[in-house]
Amino acid sequence: MNGIAEYLAKIDEVIKNGEFKDDWQSLSAHRTPDWYRKGRFGIFIHWGVYSVPAFGNEWYPRRMYDKFDPVCLYHKAKYGSDFDYRRFIDMFDPAEYDADEWARIFADAGAKFVMPVCEHHDGIKMYASSLNRWNMYDLKGRDYITELKEALQKRGLEFLASNHRAEHYWFMNFARRNFPESEVAATEEYRDLYSPAYLPPSGNAGKTDKEITADRDWLEDWLASSCEMIDRLQPSAVYFDWWIQKREFKPYLKKFLAYYYNRGKEWGKQVTVFYKVGAVMKGAATFDVERGQVDGIRSDVWQNDTSTARNSWCHTSVNVYKSPVEILCNMIEVVSKNGCFMLNVGPKADGTICDKEKEILSYIGTWMKANGEAIYDCEPCEVGFGEGKKRRQGSFFERMKFGAKDYRFTFRTGAIYVFPVQAKSRKKFRIKKLAFSGEHGIRYDIKSVKLLGSDVKVMFSQDEKALTICLGEIPNVPLPYCFKITVD
Repeated sequence: MNGIAEYLAKIDEVIKNGEFKDDWQSLSAHRTPDWYRKGRFGIFIHWGVYSVPAFGNEWYPRRMYDKFDPVCLYHKAKYGSDFDYRRFIDMFDPAEYDADEWARIFADAGAKFVMPVCEHHDGIKMYASSLNRWNMYDLKGRDYITELKEALQKRGLEFLASNHRAEHYWFMNFARRNFPESEVAATEEYRDLYSPAYLPPSGNAGKTDKEITADRDWLEDWLASSCEMIDRLQPSAVYFDWWIQKREFKPYLKKFLAYYYNRGKEWGKQVTVFYKVGAVMKGAATFDVERGQVDGIRSDVWQNDTSTARNSWCHTSVNVYKSPVEILCNMIEVVSKNGCFMLNVGPKADGTICDKEKEILSYIGTWMKANGEAIYDCEPCEVGFGEGKKRRQGSFFERMKFGAKDYRFTFRTGAIYVFPVQAKSRKKFRIKKLAFSGEHGIRYDIKSVKLLGSDVKVMFSQDEKALTICLGEIPNVPLPYCFKITVD
């Protein structure tokens, strides 16, 4: 009996004896954890062998075999057309990696949970594994993920795990079509690294949804590998990227959820799974939108994941970074809609976080020290998620230029928080949704209005048309502003 078969038997046994079964009715008893809802802000990390070339993005191992991709042209010019992805493993030497330093940076930024990619589409595990030799403990003698987990726990941060193995079934398939002499296509010696690299009969390597269906061997491998990951790392949450929404994954995904939720019970932990594009039945896990938004307040807690860089999740030498104010406005909007915000950083291959990302995280940390009470453990306001421009729902749609009439709100008992989501200083604010009104406004008695992080004088007046706030002077505080309105 091989390791995969043994793990599958173990999975069945845990489900048989556990509270959660592998059906939607049972799995719908899942509840998104309180620690997650209260924390609201976390850090995502994309770091691995794909960080070595520092070009294109984290899909470098796929794109380097696509003849019409700029990454392929770059790769041939710099490394040669006979340089296979495996050779980057030898070049991955994170001598500067310091898990304690990472944990300090993330804690200082105000994050409450941290989620590294434990295995990306390249099929290389960043932690120790007994199911596949292409893991960092066997390759480099270090379990980078466990080191990070231990450092995070010392600072009271929750450790989460991201797993992108599902797509590895086809991820290298351009090599089969374009580079038949490559290690991917021409030899079985490294098949356990490159996986099936499945190319459909049509030869269309990009038809990953319509023409490619994972076979049973791969689905069993995916299930066993995913369950081994949670047993070794015991994360408080697991994120899956796309492709698990495919029909053939459904029975295996249900087994994973049941196994993980039962394991969480054994560990005495509240755990959850993040999913996208309809992969999981509503209520059985936590919904995620990549680089996008929902269009209103959701009754159940959800997640937005995005990156500091516009063009990549991993470090590249040409990353284009967002401003910290833009990032904060995005986070505010997510929280105002009952979401949690997962901000990605992409450390360099040597194990360091680049200066630009450290600057962004430092700015966010300073802002959170002053305004965190309006984010942590807050909920949407009864007047709605906001006032002004409204985003459409969906992934990969996050750019929006906010103006003077755009506000977002959060709430905790006794206080309404108002955010003018604009990267511009000003002294006067008119908020229609906080007019004195039984409907389309508020009936609370306003006791005080304060600009968080500042002692500047704040004057306010309220009538049946709007709440108007005026500042005595332009404050010297990091944007965006946050007004705390104490109410009775």
